[in-house]
Amino acid sequence: DDDARHKRSTSPLQVFDVKTPSVRAALEGAPKIGESLCDECRAHFEEVRRLLDLYGVPYVLDPTLVRGLDYYSRTTFEFIGPDENANSTICGGGRYDGLIQAVGGPATPGIGFGAGLERLVLALENEGVVAQAPTIDVFFVVGEEAERDRVLAALAAVRRAGLAADTDYAGRSLKGQLTQGARSGAHSVVVVRGDEATIRRDGHDDRTVRLDEVVATLTSQ
Repeated sequence: DDDARHKRSTSPLQVFDVKTPSVRAALEGAPKIGESLCDECRAHFEEVRRLLDLYGVPYVLDPTLVRGLDYYSRTTFEFIGPDENANSTICGGGRYDGLIQAVGGPATPGIGFGAGLERLVLALENEGVVAQAPTIDVFFVVGEEAERDRVLAALAAVRRAGLAADTDYAGRSLKGQLTQGARSGAHSVVVVRGDEATIRRDGHDDRTVRLDEVVATLTSQ
């Protein structure tokens, strides 16, 4: 395969991006990239997987997924549609921590993705999903940074219950998070402190419940 030969001479990892069946078969016995990670990269990847599990996001590990651009670093990902026969990627991306520095900027971590709009629209139509204006039902506030894992787990549980939920990802102060929650238009703002959660509904009186009661409380309102 001419494409595979060219990639092997210029960027060997890109050979894994060749879709020709004969090349794919030849690569089955190739070393797996996950077996050669440095300690820092391995720890980072394990943290990514831990957070995916915490959110309850199902995923498949593909050691041959390299994407088509050489500036990716660490994790790359793709979202595949439910129709496996279509073999089409709806969305894909990854980290590119060295990209900004490579073009003359300061060392800056980065992550991004690209999506095929037509493919995404077709996938939504096939699933019977009708586009609506985005609304947020619940906004979670992290009382202390040490509680972030609890917040992420509660956030995922609320989403699985059918509510649109979000939280702060920029490390804002408590006051900043409360302001963000008010601006989000969420019907309920939930402040998590330890094993308790304080819920404010539509700006009215606060109600404090156990953290494990948050889902039941929010879905009953």
